[in-house]
Amino acid sequence: MNLPAPEISTTPRTLTVLIHGLAETPMIMAPLDLALRTDGHEVENLSYPSTFEPPQILADEFLRPALERVSGFDRVNIVTHSLGGVLLHYVLQKWRPENLGRVVMTAPGLCGSEALEVYRHNFLFRMISGPSAYQSGTGIDGFTRFLPKVADYDLGIIAGCVSSDPIANLFIPWPHDGKISVPRTRLEGMADHIVLPLPHDFLSNHPLAIFQIRQFLQNGRFAHALSIPMVANDAIPGRKLVEA
Repeated sequence: MNLPAPEISTTPRTLTVLIHGLAETPMIMAPLDLALRTDGHEVENLSYPSTFEPPQILADEFLRPALERVSGFDRVNIVTHSLGGVLLHYVLQKWRPENLGRVVMTAPGLCGSEALEVYRHNFLFRMISGPSAYQSGTGIDGFTRFLPKVADYDLGIIAGCVSSDPIANLFIPWPHDGKISVPRTRLEGMADHIVLPLPHDFLSNHPLAIFQIRQFLQNGRFAHALSIPMVANDAIPGRKLVEA
């Protein structure tokens, strides 16, 4: 009896890698993880010790090796939250997967965080949040000052304009998400940018954010009909961009 030849799937395999932020665990990305798996995506929700090492070590010794181990996929998309986006942008300047697809950064402090610039001087905050928090401010010793402010990959960025921190409201210029002002989330060359009425910690797991992430991964654009129109989309006045 002649058996039929086994079918060989020609459907491209796509993996979406999730990278959490400072003082977080993969649990913060769990709702997005579930939503993407429901859509039929293969998902890798990474974990790294965000409060124990400075940004460069986290990027070089944890994030990059984890991405290098990804193999067997035709396309690798990446979604980040907060510090995860900063670390990824650093890694992509030195190395990137040949099969890199689309990247979505939610609430990335790509030009530093105004809130952390203030809070990092508090001893208790430094003890709890670690060296990466100390280097995530806007000062001259901030990690992001040495990163290029240009994206040469397919990047969509989601920022927030609702704050749950009444103290940060006193010194961060609106619009901001309680930690980072909207202009500091932007990079030249990005494919798209959108501002949502959400605070910092909900920009990777709220249903509205998840909807927009899925939109960009699928279409390369956000659904701007559901965004908040913003005027603060220009470069930061007077800020000198420091190239790596």
